[in-house]
Amino acid sequence: MARGHISGELHGLLKVVFHRDTHTLLGVHIIGQGATELIHIGQSVLTYGGTVEYFVHNVFNYPTMAECYRTAALDGLNRLHHHSSQQ
Repeated sequence: MARGHISGELHGLLKVVFHRDTHTLLGVHIIGQGATELIHIGQSVLTYGGTVEYFVHNVFNYPTMAECYRTAALDGLNRLHHHSSQQ
């Protein structure tokens, strides 16, 4: 992500885990610098029973580490779509 490169942080991971059928968010994994600054976003969506689409349809400022949520959500949804189209 751009903010990671700007800050010199070249390693890290943000993964969203969601239900295949309902897309309800089940969990968030974050590893790297700033994880404690990011986890509350996923916690809020989990608390209110939100779906992975929340991360796609809401604005995350650029360049911030929080935009990783949108990237991870799009990646997960694209993988789900790709997997279902192969069946």
